[in-house]
Amino acid sequence: MFTDNAFVTILLCSYLGAKEGEYKPYTALQWSRLVNKIVNSSLKEPSSLMKMSQEEICKELKVDFTESNRIKKLLSRGGNMAFALEELERKGIKIVTRSDNNYPVRLKSILKQHAPALLYYCGDISLANNKGIAIVGSRNIDKKGENFARDLATKATKEGLAIYSGGARGIDTISEKAALDNGGSVISVLADSLIKKIKRKEYRDKIIQGKLLLLTANNPDAPFTAGGAMNRNKYVYVLSKGAFIVASDYNKGGTWAGATENLKNGWVKTFAFKSNSYAGNSVLIRKGAKPVDDLQNISINDLIDEEELKSEQLDIFDVNKLNVNEDKILLVKESQNEIEFSNKNNEEIDFDLYHRVIDVIRKFLKEPKTLNEVSESLKINKKQASVWLNRAIENNEVKKLAKPVRYVASE
Repeated sequence: MFTDNAFVTILLCSYLGAKEGEYKPYTALQWSRLVNKIVNSSLKEPSSLMKMSQEEICKELKVDFTESNRIKKLLSRGGNMAFALEELERKGIKIVTRSDNNYPVRLKSILKQHAPALLYYCGDISLANNKGIAIVGSRNIDKKGENFARDLATKATKEGLAIYSGGARGIDTISEKAALDNGGSVISVLADSLIKKIKRKEYRDKIIQGKLLLLTANNPDAPFTAGGAMNRNKYVYVLSKGAFIVASDYNKGGTWAGATENLKNGWVKTFAFKSNSYAGNSVLIRKGAKPVDDLQNISINDLIDEEELKSEQLDIFDVNKLNVNEDKILLVKESQNEIEFSNKNNEEIDFDLYHRVIDVIRKFLKEPKTLNEVSESLKINKKQASVWLNRAIENNEVKKLAKPVRYVASE
């Protein structure tokens, strides 16, 4: 079912078959750093780890005993993993890893080391490479927003475009249904519960017809989490060729967070429904989103074809091509900011001080600290410290602990 490299990736980066209390699998960024060490060692490919002792891993990868033990523990659950994979296959769920040729191109080429190490999916994975638009918005929406989302999805479908969505209630499901009802294709990127969704007959039928792809970077039975939803939003944007914001609150909620993140990083061109009904839309337009209101007299293809990607298209972490020169491999260095997600020459200046200080706050909060400690150490008053900490909690960058109340950086 899998290449040796793909199987090792699943063992090291998936929670499948892992027992509670054992070492946590690698995150996307941690995996990128480990792959970087593997590529630049004598091992060259992840599959080589299977043949190595813990001492050899320490020596070859220049990691400490704790790290090598983590690797060996994760690799040792091959038997449990085989049963877990067989069970997923029986339910119609497959896995694609970042080293596979059928991994979605835009995820890897734009997000680079932040691209998910693996994806769970049900349907035709090639749909994730189809040219399309993302349609996003609030869960609770009025008739005006519903009609715009439905008309937008219908028009895009008639222009031969796929619809990328987050699969949530509201704008997401409205646009998905409109596209499928008009014979279009939908790529629904889920934050949770893939297993539950594929049990619904209307989804199964569209999957069988090759019109619907359900995709998630989280375990198929994972519950909803704010962090999972935020990452899901990122993938919806990046997979598309242009993102359309139907309805957004101002400065709160997942739609606002996803749209501002995309505007900041310049992954894809952002469009917003020009309507006074939604407080966030007008602000997003001032921040750089292109206003759209008259769908009758525009071509969606023409709008998104003006897009120019702000990041170089590199095929990285493809272990079938690891024997290329090192200057063609994206090296991840913790001490340097080698990856820039936006074009500095054209980037609007960001005056939001939070973006300047959050890295400092997170470094300070490697160990739990009280509000007083944050305020005193950063030389700011408690009110400002509280504002930044609450914002960091909303963005899943800091966690709040109880009894006593303390703050610590999220993983």
